[in-house]
Order: sequence, then structure tokens, then C-alpha cells
Amino acid sequence: MTINSKEKQGQIWISAILFLSIGVMIIVLMLSAIMPVVDRLADRNTLSSTKNLLLEIDETIKTVAREGPGSQRNLDITLNKGELYFQNDTYQIKWIMETESELMEKGIDIPEGNIVQHLNATRVDQISNLMLWITSDKYNTSINSRFSNPFTGKHTLTVKHTGIILLNENPLIELKIT
Repeated sequence: MTINSKEKQGQIWISAILFLSIGVMIIVLMLSAIMPVVDRLADRNTLSSTKNLLLEIDETIKTVAREGPGSQRNLDITLNKGELYFQNDTYQIKWIMETESELMEKGIDIPEGNIVQHLNATRVDQISNLMLWITSDKYNTSINSRFSNPFTGKHTLTVKHTGIILLNENPLIELKIT
């Protein structure tokens, strides 16, 4: 029994398609295994850069408060992920990001210097809210912005000592967000 050239070409094409299909399946399996690791690393990087941003905002507010009335500083804020909230009248800055990565134990406040971290479960399976916040009872802030909470993307934050001392003897620091 001899195989003619048309049958041989058909077998070559079938073999090529099978090998191609197996290769695609291997690539898909590898990507499905690697993507959660990449997402976790990206969320960890976002967490680290946001901690640094919150500490920079906190230090700027403290510096302006120490320097006294009229003192002012500008900060460029860039949030690639998550939402930033400024609490009016008190001093609380909070950042919230949805994540599928468990970067810490859920339901426990983890203080790290001035920052408190917390991972909350949501109603959606496998999605959590990662929160960072800074509070202080030594300063009061007043928000001045044409935008409203939450803040995302790029903004300029101007921190200014208003010269007003409140009844609780705290200076009023104006946060102008543009």
C-alpha cells in the first residue's frame, strides 16, 4: 500500500494543525497561571506607591501647620488605581482600591507608622477593598475643590495654613485640589 502525495500533504496539514493547537493551549494555560501573579505584583506596587503618597501628603500638612499662617506647599498627586477621599472639617485622608489579591489578612487593622491598612471582604466573591488612611486630632482640614470625593487620576494639591485656629486649638489647613 503506497501513500500518494495528496494524502501525504493532508497528513502534514493535520499534524501542523494539531501541533499548533497544542501550542496555543500550552500558552493559554501558562498565561492563566501567570496573570494572577502579575496582578498581585501590580497591586503590591500600587499599595507601596500609595503609602508613599499618603505619607508625603501627611508630611506636607504637618510642615505647613508648623510654619504657621500663610505657609503653602503644592503637591502633584497621581493615582493609577483606587480612589482618594479627603474628609472635610477633620483630618482624615483615605484611599480605597478594589483588588482580587489578598495582600494582607482580611478584617484586621494593620498600623504602619501614621498609616493604617485594612482589607475588607465585599459582596462580590474574590474581590476585596484595600483601604489605607491617615488621621490626626492635631489638625483640621477644609477642602476647596471644584471636584468632589472620590479623587482619581492626576491632580495638584495645594496645602495652605489659613491662619485660623479653631475652638479645639487646631489650625485649619486648606486643601485645594485642582
